[in-house]
Amino acid sequence: MSAILNRKLDRSNELWAEAQDTILSGCQLYSKGTETHIKGVSPIYIDRGKDAHVWDVDGTEYIDYDMGMGPVLLGYQYKAVDDAVVAQLRRGMGYSLVAPEEVEYAKLCVKHIPSAGKVRFLKTGSGATEAAVRIARAYTGRRHVLRGKYHGWHEWTTAAEHDRQGGVLPESHSYIHKFDYNDLEQVRDYFKKYPDDIAAVITEAVEHEAPQEHYLEDLKTLCHEHGALLIFDEIVNGFHFGIGGAQAYFGVTPDLSTFGKAMANGMPLAMVAGRKDIMEDVDPKVFISTTFGGECLSLAAGIAVMKELESGEVTKAIWAKGKYLQDNFRKLAKDIGVPIDLIGYPCRMNFDYTDYEGRHDWLYNSIFMQESVKRGVLLGWNVFPCYTHTQEDLDFSLSVFEDAMKVYRTALRSGHPETYMEGTPLKIVLG
Repeated sequence: MSAILNRKLDRSNELWAEAQDTILSGCQLYSKGTETHIKGVSPIYIDRGKDAHVWDVDGTEYIDYDMGMGPVLLGYQYKAVDDAVVAQLRRGMGYSLVAPEEVEYAKLCVKHIPSAGKVRFLKTGSGATEAAVRIARAYTGRRHVLRGKYHGWHEWTTAAEHDRQGGVLPESHSYIHKFDYNDLEQVRDYFKKYPDDIAAVITEAVEHEAPQEHYLEDLKTLCHEHGALLIFDEIVNGFHFGIGGAQAYFGVTPDLSTFGKAMANGMPLAMVAGRKDIMEDVDPKVFISTTFGGECLSLAAGIAVMKELESGEVTKAIWAKGKYLQDNFRKLAKDIGVPIDLIGYPCRMNFDYTDYEGRHDWLYNSIFMQESVKRGVLLGWNVFPCYTHTQEDLDFSLSVFEDAMKVYRTALRSGHPETYMEGTPLKIVLG
């Protein structure tokens, strides 16, 4: 049985109040803000991290499973990466001409990532998907793009949403179309509706729902039959699934792919990768240029991460930790009798919360996350086991989850689960 921590949130709340006067929306990433955590119960600001643990600005320690929203693959303050960054810092962060680290890292990407004939470095996942779509449009000469669940904040992808549409040109909505994962018929219908004018289909190879048999292969075939490119968004999956990404895991090589997050264990680095013939064809046509794409500290971190991954031991360990957590969580949920599942693949999981009638509600997520953070486990949208989560971390987390499940069960059975909220329930950020 885990204990509820004696915590303070004073400094977190003070900083958040100050941020309202100085920062648009109070933070830089909505998924790190108070709408996606339990305001009044969850800490808002983290002061430092070490391995798989973080400390908030009020001094409370937590086991972290969101891991910076996915970038921290190896753990906070991972020595091999930090040493590489410090060594590079002493030589320079970026120069007036190209740095050799660009070539070194590019060669590693081409070596290990199936879709990487040539690459281009950027700083954010959104920048990488923006580049991929521009390349696809330039290569095909077409306008329309079919997209999956979430691919960043730029206009081409935000135009397919409903909320926060300020500043998005009305005509942008005409060219971006969302489809559901595993729904090949929906994609076929779009190809019929916009014949000879779909440039690309961009999707994650997988999120939490497994691809149906031959789905990814058939999606690629469908794209090529209609003259479109297939783009795998590996911003989240890349390097969690292994050094070659989810595309290597599933054995389906897209025409283009995007990587980010875990590329540099927390340093800002992203990439668009593509077939060599496509990249060389569009080279004279597209403009993709950014000052910090060749920033050397992040490239040094990326090289160090690649070297850690090359033996396969890191990936093997991450998957083993995730499987242990998932298997034991499911056993607890069954024994306690709560309708919660830890779905997905062991390297990238997500909690699925319902009531006893199978209905989803953000309130249910909120109750479980609230009870977990009160006991020292910080949750977000995904569960990312990192290389430095220890067996003790996993077992402690399972004891916390057990107690959170019992509160969850009591809340559902009460008929008034909302009365079990001590803070503000979660809200959807975009949709």
